[in-house]
Amino acid sequence: MVSRQTIKDYGFNSIEQYFEHILKSLINRQRKQAIELAKKLSTAQKVDAVEYLESYVTNYANECKNIILNTI
Repeated sequence: MVSRQTIKDYGFNSIEQYFEHILKSLINRQRKQAIELAKKLSTAQKVDAVEYLESYVTNYANECKNIILNTI
């Protein structure tokens, strides 16, 4: 589970910014990093991440959703 403290440690204001960080990791070709970040999410956070990423219409968002779903 990604805690509020973890979000704060990354300098983010919300869990959504953490989700975007996973997406940006993929865009920057840091797939391993994206997988490690996704593994830290709780199951509920993974569901939230997939729902949040539904608003993104990019191939990277689809890949990001798949990575998160594969860590369940």
